Amino acid sequence: TPEQVRAAARAFRVYVSAGPRDADGDYVVDHSVLTFLLDPDGIFRDCYGSARTAEEVARSVRGHMDSYEPLPPEGGQ
Repeated sequence: TPEQVRAAARAFRVYVSAGPRDADGDYVVDHSVLTFLLDPDGIFRDCYGSARTAEEVARSVRGHMDSYEPLPPEGGQ
């Protein structure tokens, strides 16, 4: 829903704004240009902007993959 999109944008602190509609009802969306890394448990691990090189992103992702430890199951077992 639109509210869920707004909530996600707030949670990740990203900018998003729909521009004016044209005669056909189409519009352009201006937004932050970021890639977010979440681990398999859905926890935020890193954020990559356009200034990061492919090598930097790959090194970061590999580091997070190598150090990943799953959350314990619910109930602490």
